[in-house]
Amino acid sequence: MGFFTSMMSPLFSKVFIAINIDAITCTIKVIRIKHDKQVESLAKEFKTTENQIPMEAVKLIRRYKHNYPFTYVSAMIKTLSQGVVLQKDSKDFFSGNLKASECQISSSETIRVFAKRSMIKDYLRRFNVISGVDFVFSPFLIIDQNAHDLPTLGNNVYVLLQRSNIALMVVYRGVATFSGFFIAEGEVPMLNKEEQRSDIELKNFDELSLDDDFDEFAKIALDPSIEHLQTDMFIPNLDETKIVYDDMPKAKIISKILVDAIKEYYQNPLYKGEFIDKVILLDACKISDQAYEFIAKELMLETVKRDVNLPDVLIQFAQRELKGK
Repeated sequence: MGFFTSMMSPLFSKVFIAINIDAITCTIKVIRIKHDKQVESLAKEFKTTENQIPMEAVKLIRRYKHNYPFTYVSAMIKTLSQGVVLQKDSKDFFSGNLKASECQISSSETIRVFAKRSMIKDYLRRFNVISGVDFVFSPFLIIDQNAHDLPTLGNNVYVLLQRSNIALMVVYRGVATFSGFFIAEGEVPMLNKEEQRSDIELKNFDELSLDDDFDEFAKIALDPSIEHLQTDMFIPNLDETKIVYDDMPKAKIISKILVDAIKEYYQNPLYKGEFIDKVILLDACKISDQAYEFIAKELMLETVKRDVNLPDVLIQFAQRELKGK
């Protein structure tokens, strides 16, 4: 961030956008901060295919980027060949026979996580349509935060659960001892057909009178006064039909993945697996009660569910990262 930009940034809105694509749903969360106050919040859900950002969402994000130069986009990495850097005989241990030189490693105060660089590069290409993302976070950082914010006694499996993927981490006394990321293959059936209203939404969106921070930013060197700036940009969160899933087919896939992962933890001498006391599902997809009960029954372990709003967490992480710079 240049000197001029860093001096001027407190005068303008900061916009944080989180993108989460799971199965056939793309969720966008936007918040706008001005003078350290949240002045706008927007959450939208779009139907999508092939894990791509739908054009309606692209237009929404581009509009914010155009009107607010201090816009920061975040996402969670969803690739294989990622996990937690474990310690074995005082040496770093990477699952999947990966080498440190092949991986991007990130650290927090309580955990180190990794992902294979080549896979990160491939994954990030899908965001080129919105000129990329500013922050990409490991699912294991999200699990680690939950495990420390809401500590639970015992040797527990934490599962960040989505319909298309699963991140799993065993935590004992605040330390990760096993991790894995899995793709939950298979189609995700819907119980009802979503009514497409993108044409109505975009028409209303385009007709809005937007405050133009972008143009004012370009003029600021000539006119340092900001009294004339408008402060409100509001995009109505229009009523829409939610996508409702039939979660039972996916529950069978998820339960098998979890059972196999726990077996690996027990049987692989690398992990010296202790008995699992509890499974904690961090539910980021609002799975149905019937599906949750099926998974718990298949695991045959005490299982609890905690709701997680993944876009909100991604925005919190992005805000924290920005403050640290």
